[in-house]
Amino acid sequence: MKKQLLNKLNKIVFYSLLIGITVSCNDENYAEDFNKDQYGIYTANYKSLLAGAIMNFGQNAGERSNAYLMMPVLFSQYQSQVVYTTEQTYGDTPGTWGRYYTNQIANLNAIISAYSNNPSSEILLQGSAENMIGVSKIFRAIIMKRVTDTYGDAPFSEATQATSGILLPKYDKQQTVYESIIADLKSGRDMLNSSSTSPIGDILYYGDVNKWKKLANSVLLQATLQLSKKYPSATGYAATEFNSALSNSAGVIETVADEAWFTISPTNSYPNPYSDFRSADYRISRELVESLKGSSNIFNKTSNHTPDTRLTLYANSGTMSAVGLPYGYNSNDLAAAGYSTSGVTTVNVKFRSNSSPINLMTAGYTYLNRAEAAAKGWTGEIVSNVLSKGIILNYNTLDDHYVLNANPSGSSNPFGGTKITPNAAAYAGARVADIVTFGAERVIGEEKWIALFMNGFDAWAEFRRTGYPALLPAPSAVNGGVIPRRIRYPIEEVNFNNSNYLKGVQGLSPAEDKNTSKVWWDQ
Repeated sequence: MKKQLLNKLNKIVFYSLLIGITVSCNDENYAEDFNKDQYGIYTANYKSLLAGAIMNFGQNAGERSNAYLMMPVLFSQYQSQVVYTTEQTYGDTPGTWGRYYTNQIANLNAIISAYSNNPSSEILLQGSAENMIGVSKIFRAIIMKRVTDTYGDAPFSEATQATSGILLPKYDKQQTVYESIIADLKSGRDMLNSSSTSPIGDILYYGDVNKWKKLANSVLLQATLQLSKKYPSATGYAATEFNSALSNSAGVIETVADEAWFTISPTNSYPNPYSDFRSADYRISRELVESLKGSSNIFNKTSNHTPDTRLTLYANSGTMSAVGLPYGYNSNDLAAAGYSTSGVTTVNVKFRSNSSPINLMTAGYTYLNRAEAAAKGWTGEIVSNVLSKGIILNYNTLDDHYVLNANPSGSSNPFGGTKITPNAAAYAGARVADIVTFGAERVIGEEKWIALFMNGFDAWAEFRRTGYPALLPAPSAVNGGVIPRRIRYPIEEVNFNNSNYLKGVQGLSPAEDKNTSKVWWDQ
């Protein structure tokens, strides 16, 4: 049924890009709609707008792009570049955010507006007002978190309002954006009603609004922890909102069945975006490989000294003897340091084929967030218990999606191999034991890095906030030797929205539009 729905929605999703246009000829006495195509689309198809926003975000904006996809993966040191090394040596190039606004947030804002103003019976067939608005608010919050985490202050309250005459939107302060994100997640969650018409354009949970509620609460845990440097107290704003979400009656994501995975399906023009990058240009990093091996060498950036069989899934060699490429060298410096690309493996094709699944939020990551909150004293949960569950659930979902092929599209994937779940409990036990020596927050931060493999934006945000794992700047860095703290604002903002852009820069520390400047929550 899911595949049939995706097929149907795929045929009409391009309507989300269209705006009705009325053509008039002032010098002729023609009726207002004389020149309209009788087969044209002049009103929004709201299920298509919702499906389009989810699909575009799931494809990381739908194109091979360093700013939309690969730069955070490289900053998190999951991969190393081979020849073209600008990104891993921190070339300070402008980013891009147009697709987040034009193809995603604009769609969701249109849905929220239409369903908030006496929606017709016709559009209510596509989903009840509370469910269409609720899902749109939750997903808009998820998108906006990525935008502000990546750039800093950004348009939100005035974004996508060109039809209302706002062509140059102001930049909202990141603190204000985060407060809006948290408010949207809560209000969207609380609007959802499983007794009313499901949102038909939902290609994430296919109308299961109870799972959307759990997703909203899990994202709330993530978002509030992201503010822990600003609100560290167990009685402060972040901890209070964290506990409110954790105790909400809708629950959080606790099982693999409740996880949010994008329905990647190349036959429906919805391929995994990593498949668009040349595999010859990348290798799995030695830093990640040696950390998973638990090696006692300079490349292990964690406190782990227990072999982690997730390496057999992450590396294309499929074995614990995989060899990674040292991170952060240009080709000349790599050779001078005595390293070579010979015999080095790539990231497993399981993660980068056109049909490989991509997750949005998992049970394992949710439990790791709970473990961190417990370690901070925000909750009364037992750190060892929730840390262990987080690790084991990560093993479980990797088996389900990359060994057993639980991709909801049902498409053919290059999956198979040996399950790693039988090794999960022993590894989790070893990492719990490491807390005595290395401290809970360090172990948890390192395990988040491993669990978020190839989920670059979330992993990079975690690293910038926690400092874990102990990654070092690229040896060939061209930005003064600083792992980027953000991506520069898009050049279009500099050229066409300069006044607001300059105000946005003032929210950075230092107030310079560079990849070394820190966003508000990182200051």
